[in-house]
Amino acid sequence: MLKLVAIVAAITGLAMWTFGLAVAGAGLFGGTAISGTDAAPLYMGVSGVSGLCFVVMGLMGMRASNVPSRSGTSIVTAFGSLAVSAVAVLFWSWQGFVKIDAPNAVLLVVGVLEALTILFFARKVKKEHDTWH
Repeated sequence: MLKLVAIVAAITGLAMWTFGLAVAGAGLFGGTAISGTDAAPLYMGVSGVSGLCFVVMGLMGMRASNVPSRSGTSIVTAFGSLAVSAVAVLFWSWQGFVKIDAPNAVLLVVGVLEALTILFFARKVKKEHDTWH
């Protein structure tokens, strides 16, 4: 289960990164174009970092499913992804929730659910590994 959720998380991270940069740069996919405003570089940075964190979390989850002794890195990256998601929500609240693009917001919610799921399964893998070794 950890590997399956991790693969989906990596794909979600790539989608989040793509949609976030496309919306911030050009206002594509129904989002409000914020290029040329003061918030555009910060928004692109938050989108890029959050997408990258979810991709790394997915890769570490896949690695932890193959090598259970490496499940600690998966747990740490899941916590990191949750922290970056909180920063994205804080950024959107700073803007008054008026510049939110729907695809990136949906991907962020899905990503948070995936991070919680990876955290749950990685902790189970770590617990099982510690029991037998």
